[in-house]
Amino acid sequence: MRRHPIGYDGYVTDMIILLGNATQENCDNLIKRINKALFFSDYKPTAITLPVEHKRQYFSKENIDYQITLNEFNTWFMENGEGFVRLDDTSKVLTVSDMFAAKSRGVFFSREPGFVAWAVAKNEDIAGQLSDIRQFVLDADLILGALADSSTLVIIGRERQSALYELPPLQIESILLLAATTEKELSQSLDINDLMAGKMNNGKDWCPTYLSKELENTEFGDLMTITDVLLKDWSERGTIQEGYYRYPEPGYYPFDKPLFRKLGLNELVYNWNTAGAMYAIDCDGYTVYTLNRTGALPVSYFNSQERSESIGYRYESQAYHYFASLCNTDLARVVQYTALYQLFIDNNISYSGNTYPSFPKNKPFLLYKPTVDLLNTIRHLGRDEIAFLADSLSIRTFKAYQKEHIDKQLRDNEQRYHFAYSDDNIAEIYRDVHRNTAAGISNSINEVKNLLGGLSEEQFNKLAKYLSYPRGVTINSRESYNTMLQGRRVNRLMREIGKNNLDLLGFDLESVKNYFSHNLLGNAGRYTKTSSLIITFNDLLTTGGHNLSSHINRVNSMTHYKRSRGNYTPTDYERPAATEPSSPSEPSPSVSKPSSSKPTGKSNSEPHKTSQKKSNQTTSKSASGNGAKIRPRSAVISTAPRSKRGF
Repeated sequence: MRRHPIGYDGYVTDMIILLGNATQENCDNLIKRINKALFFSDYKPTAITLPVEHKRQYFSKENIDYQITLNEFNTWFMENGEGFVRLDDTSKVLTVSDMFAAKSRGVFFSREPGFVAWAVAKNEDIAGQLSDIRQFVLDADLILGALADSSTLVIIGRERQSALYELPPLQIESILLLAATTEKELSQSLDINDLMAGKMNNGKDWCPTYLSKELENTEFGDLMTITDVLLKDWSERGTIQEGYYRYPEPGYYPFDKPLFRKLGLNELVYNWNTAGAMYAIDCDGYTVYTLNRTGALPVSYFNSQERSESIGYRYESQAYHYFASLCNTDLARVVQYTALYQLFIDNNISYSGNTYPSFPKNKPFLLYKPTVDLLNTIRHLGRDEIAFLADSLSIRTFKAYQKEHIDKQLRDNEQRYHFAYSDDNIAEIYRDVHRNTAAGISNSINEVKNLLGGLSEEQFNKLAKYLSYPRGVTINSRESYNTMLQGRRVNRLMREIGKNNLDLLGFDLESVKNYFSHNLLGNAGRYTKTSSLIITFNDLLTTGGHNLSSHINRVNSMTHYKRSRGNYTPTDYERPAATEPSSPSEPSPSVSKPSSSKPTGKSNSEPHKTSQKKSNQTTSKSASGNGAKIRPRSAVISTAPRSKRGF
């Protein structure tokens, strides 16, 4: 068994097998058996000969960002009756309407190359249709939408144009996991604002990763974490870098300045979400579903965790267009899994087989003990200890940044008012700043000390439990609401002190981080462990993650519905040059830095080498969903022959 690291302490495990009598026939038979065991099907048994010939593709050379309207989907598949055939009987042509009438099940190819359809029974356990999944994800490299009647869901994918190493098949285990999920919401986050998370003495930030229990130690869970890292770092022009994920640079960024500094906010929340990711319309006897964009999920930026107010539609639209048009293979993969999750929930498709859950039960309140220790330290501080602490913090604060700002202000005053400060004047100003800062810190410490001292032991333990794992406490009563308010006051003090100064209280966040990671090392899936924490450089007061809802936006008109941020037209700054997408031969050790190479955001209605300006204008007009002209399917999905069609 060989482990390959993912992030700080995650990994994926390979099984290395030595074969005797390794004739070609024996190897072929073994590969078939392994595929059957892993994927419930030996259809197109796949193996990669070592050493690997093709490197991992982070940015597709093909367009993978499609904007197809409900009206177009309905016209192509219901009104025009796109014909499909089974591989075992290509003489019989079926439309989607025919599949509905016959309650067809299985995988079909469009008679004219371009689409693969997977017909699934609604309101049933998918366990009886397992062999179809592998065929669909091998032969379709992107999910575009779906159609459904009362008994059948037909999922439509793009017939594979990209090689398996560029857009690998979706994992069977991840698909079955989504079918088995009954929760209507799934989420992922980097909990940078937790009490015991933050800046360590070495200047790096650490925080626990959060995943819904269904996603811990899964491929999809890891995918959500890394794409969350990309959202934060690329929104900030490569200034927030994660220390243990190796990812190539994007080539260009969504904004001309780091967003946090551009907006001048004190706090910023970055979210991938499903608001506007998929649209549906219920017609007479059937439903049509299409994805808003296939290249990425919509982006939301909020001004704080506590107030989920958008910072502005334009910034979110600009970012959504940027991430979707990058043609990043990981972002597109998240969209496909999200689409399946929503379609399964909406059509009551389940799975009762084993999904091998591996949620680490000790994770939620693993930080409870260090939290109790910190609160007890504050609760029992004496007067002299508080004075020493306030004085020490004031000196550190002065040296870290106050002196520089004060000196600049003094120089500005001298130039503006034409006089010079004496050394005694400057020394007195320094003493006043130091005295006022120390007094403010002392007051804040005393306020929290008194708050903690006034709590009963039960109330104290509830506060510690809330601070160690806020997600584990439901705010549903006056008592829990008061606990939340108390927790905010403690967190404000921590920000005032500075997490990197907790050594003055005898705490080292690096030790807390090591304790957290060490206690989760034994918790893993069958061959995957998601990273339990993130280490970042130059992080700000930021947070974010994925909010995956099973809710699908239903509209009343195919031609006049407002598509969420789907039709953004970039400015000259945001529009990259018409060059080939960057395909780094080797990932750089950190997430990203500025680069001169620029991947092209490509239109789904223009040839690959069409200029970016023309491409985006064509896309925004033809795929708007607002009564625009319906494109022929051949103008969107290539009808060129596929060299490995079917068997």
